[in-house]
Amino acid sequence: MLLDKNIVKLSNFNGRSFQPSIDNGLSNHHLKDFWDGSYFDEEFFITSDNTKLVPTHPKSILNRINDPDMGPVWSMNPYHSCENGCVYCYARIAHKYLGDYAGHNFDKSILYKSNAVELLEHKLKSNSWKGEKIIISGNTDCYQPAEHKLKITRRLLEVCLKYNQPVVIVTKNALVCRDIDILKKMAVKGLVEVCMSITTLDEDLRRALEPRTSSSKNKLKVIRTLSEHGILVSVLLAPIIPGLNSDEIFKICEAVSNAGASFLNHTLLRLNGTSALLFENWIHKTFPFKASRILHQIAEAQGGSLNKDDSSNRRNKSSALGQTIHQQVRLAKNKYQLNKPRRNVTPLKLGIKQTPQLNLF
Repeated sequence: MLLDKNIVKLSNFNGRSFQPSIDNGLSNHHLKDFWDGSYFDEEFFITSDNTKLVPTHPKSILNRINDPDMGPVWSMNPYHSCENGCVYCYARIAHKYLGDYAGHNFDKSILYKSNAVELLEHKLKSNSWKGEKIIISGNTDCYQPAEHKLKITRRLLEVCLKYNQPVVIVTKNALVCRDIDILKKMAVKGLVEVCMSITTLDEDLRRALEPRTSSSKNKLKVIRTLSEHGILVSVLLAPIIPGLNSDEIFKICEAVSNAGASFLNHTLLRLNGTSALLFENWIHKTFPFKASRILHQIAEAQGGSLNKDDSSNRRNKSSALGQTIHQQVRLAKNKYQLNKPRRNVTPLKLGIKQTPQLNLF
């Protein structure tokens, strides 16, 4: 998909998602960058695009969720916000509960859980923990650019290996290959599945949709590399955006199958809360001639409304458009053998590491 450079402002693609400032909705105050024209404030233009890393100290690291796609699962997110800059991200809405904004602040002010490793180890050692599978990055990407410096995810995986804890890692970034030494050890015990999230194979579209994720070519390379090292790799084709990337379903399935993926899941785009306003603003600026048609198709797939807080609509079979997309995915998965059975690992088979007190019994 080639962007018309005469219509689209190139400044929109500077490595950040082009997002306006949206009011928090829960705050009585609204902050805006201000420059009074003074000569010494020239530094503002140089530093205002920098990423800020902000430590937080949560009381827990695991969150129990009932997801219509995955069922009841445990989710673990080392980061509150995400530098990937995906314009469609449903996690943006959560930023307002932290007193921040869902636009640029979400991918420029990265809140990370500084005590994540300690919290996880404490949980895994507790008598109440039954060793259920944990989804790492159910909300934000655990291998976003900030992870290169902070290495929180790597240390979490070391704890999971120590306690034989099964995990599924969901990411859009090739940085996951940095930890291949740990992943190989976990794979021997069947403790890990890496789920590579792919939205498109079109680089122009990827740069516009998710500017700080790995290129489509590198994502396929990650699938191939991990598969060659005996690590189970699946693919999340998400989100499927009607009228924008819905024509790539068979092409993506073929590419990931050839790269070595074993399984593929998918979801339709779900716009919730302020993310609908942000996406609508972005689509009109980026694809002005197609925007109205794309927005109407998204609304049709969501049951008639552009803004849907109910996540069950991602697999809504009542929409004719939704049925067509789900059927295409099913046919593509069968054609390219992306429905291979997964290996189920239970903690009892592995023997969860016991505390000294429990070893007395």
